[in-house]
Amino acid sequence: MTLQNRDPVSRNVGTELLFENDRVRVWDMQLAPGESSELHHHDSDYVFAYVSPVRLESTEPGGEPKVSVFEDGYVQYNVVGRAGRTHRVRNVGEEAHRHVIVEILGPSVSEDTLPPEHNGRRSEPA
Repeated sequence: MTLQNRDPVSRNVGTELLFENDRVRVWDMQLAPGESSELHHHDSDYVFAYVSPVRLESTEPGGEPKVSVFEDGYVQYNVVGRAGRTHRVRNVGEEAHRHVIVEILGPSVSEDTLPPEHNGRRSEPA
């Protein structure tokens, strides 16, 4: 499904806020098979860590869905740039999925979106 620019956008980047102070915000994201997150916007650079293997579909407004397969322990750091990042993720796998998101509050380290840095525990896109 293609997202439209008129779809409502949340600032909740996870399913449950676990911790917040003036420097970081930590979220839990749990998705059952077939379940999607809210369409959400990342204002801050963030790190996420998958605590289960997963097959995820990610869709940005106006874009086509992209499916990727990640192993347990996959960690990625994302620089969102001035514009931030808006997307929705959906668990297209057969098992429940969970990951933890740590937002680094404050301005992005770059005005531009940079390619993500990760630890390499990713399978080829499906």
